Amino acid sequence: MSVDTESKTPWAAILSLAATVMVAFGVILYGFSIFVTGGAAGGEFSKTVLSIAYGGSVVSGGLLAIPVGLRADRSGVRGILLVGGLLAAAGMAIFAAATQPWHVLAAWWLFIGPAGAMTFYEVAFIAVDQWCLPQQRPRALGALTLIGGLAGIIFIPLTEWLVSALGWRATAASLGGLVLVAALGSAAVAVAGSPHATSPRQPPEPSASLRTQLMGDRTFVVHTIAMVLIFFAIQGIFAHRIAVFDEAGFAVATVALWAAAASAFSLPGRWIAPLLATKFRPVAVQAVTSLVLCLATLFMFDGSAEWQLVAHFVLFGASFGAFLPLRAMAMAGWFSGPRYGATMGSQWSLTTVFGAGGPIVVGLLRDGSSDYGGAVLVLVAALLSATLLLFALVKD
Repeated sequence: MSVDTESKTPWAAILSLAATVMVAFGVILYGFSIFVTGGAAGGEFSKTVLSIAYGGSVVSGGLLAIPVGLRADRSGVRGILLVGGLLAAAGMAIFAAATQPWHVLAAWWLFIGPAGAMTFYEVAFIAVDQWCLPQQRPRALGALTLIGGLAGIIFIPLTEWLVSALGWRATAASLGGLVLVAALGSAAVAVAGSPHATSPRQPPEPSASLRTQLMGDRTFVVHTIAMVLIFFAIQGIFAHRIAVFDEAGFAVATVALWAAAASAFSLPGRWIAPLLATKFRPVAVQAVTSLVLCLATLFMFDGSAEWQLVAHFVLFGASFGAFLPLRAMAMAGWFSGPRYGATMGSQWSLTTVFGAGGPIVVGLLRDGSSDYGGAVLVLVAALLSATLLLFALVKD
């Protein structure tokens, strides 16, 4: 029997969820790239402290990926979104009031990191798998990541402008409240369960699931290692790229506008990539985008010429946008079903815990050598290694 994908796809819930992801991503990820600069929190706390705070938040969020995935498998995402919004508001308020380095660490590690685990793409990808049939997922994932791609376009210039107008502390507190409002709205319209499920979803115990996959599933292991390397590099890039070009001689406002433009360049790929993944293997498209990410990062090595600035943001935006939905497409092709949330959580936990060192390593290398050159080469090496691993999976 044919399926009317338009009538059965819960677009209201998906679009609201996409808006929450966009706001949370914009405030936590893109906002940090402004907060770390000298005119904001970077003028009061060292880049190492802020990098450790951000990197630790990624780890703490990653450690929650498995229990969050299991909870989503059993009960849906509504409650997860609500708690995530509350944690984001509280964490940003604590960050705004911080006067000591440990205050910053507590805000990011204990509140903002867990908030990200509950409001970023991971929860949204699980929701799409639950709410949509396989033939509905490419368009749903495309719409989700397309709207999510507005985060940089909106929040990089918005955060820079608010910091200039209000100061970084008032900006942080206000943006945290905005995440809460978005999460409340999304939780209110979230689908209560999996409308296409034919039997109760019974996820495995997290330890058993992860242990089995690590010991017996080569595809899971190789793909997860590639994701760790890519996440390591992307987190390092996001956290420091504005500072990289700032130190190369460009005004923060100029770099912020180009970073926002990169988000605009990512929009076509966010829609096209899931459709390409229906014609070619998702992991093959992933490998190509990883290679382009590697090239984009290489243009940060010197970063003093305007063409290097432009080349980085154009290539990074185009490839990053295509890359985002492909992990969900690849993992759904291999592991869709009642264990999908637990499996995604297992991979994401490993990815974030080991990959979260990117911002910290970049911050330490920069502070140790007074420039970003060596750090950029480390990021390039990570992306090149990931590309090779993804191409190896294409042959399987």
